Amino acid sequence: MNDTSLLEDALRTYLNRRCRRAYAHDLRNGMQGIFGGIDALTRAARSTKPLTIPLDQLTQFVQQAISNHERGLERLLECMAPERQPPAVVPLREMLTEQAHFMTNDTARHGIRVRLDFNDDLKVFAARARLQLIGLGLLTESIDAMPSGGELRIGGRTIGDRVHFEFIDSRTSPRPTSFVNEAVDRLVHELSGQIEHLQSATGCEVRVNLPTG
Repeated sequence: MNDTSLLEDALRTYLNRRCRRAYAHDLRNGMQGIFGGIDALTRAARSTKPLTIPLDQLTQFVQQAISNHERGLERLLECMAPERQPPAVVPLREMLTEQAHFMTNDTARHGIRVRLDFNDDLKVFAARARLQLIGLGLLTESIDAMPSGGELRIGGRTIGDRVHFEFIDSRTSPRPTSFVNEAVDRLVHELSGQIEHLQSATGCEVRVNLPTG
């Protein structure tokens, strides 16, 4: 195992602990759908009156809830212990949007407003697991930097053979030197990309650009 693999494993371990509440929320949402469907089937079985919803629709609802929960578990396992897969085309727009939705409870608890602003799909040829670490590392760092609320804009565009995306937040303190920030910087450079940090009186901007292929 090389140094980069060790770095990825260390960052993933940290982020898994950091996002424990978000993972738990995802799992509870999946179970609530299953419990709701089972409860509806139980009440239908006990009812002596004509059903307002056909039984086959209730059954389909439960089956769909189970399928959704299974997909949620697969996403969880892929985040916590991803399989080593070769690079592939990854649409960063979709990935970053999913991560923003995944952290909705955290942003709501901190009083942070999130705005997504993408011009295209931001397709990058790279290992998805590594890109996920970069995105989630930048996202959690911005959230944790604004415990009293603020704004976060995640945007991006493809220019020529480079994909550019940025995290712009309204924090009042400078971006600190930390393991997460240093690890993300290293992973970006490992993908032949560049990362830039800009601090102003109105907040912090992290700009990343990666080759499309």
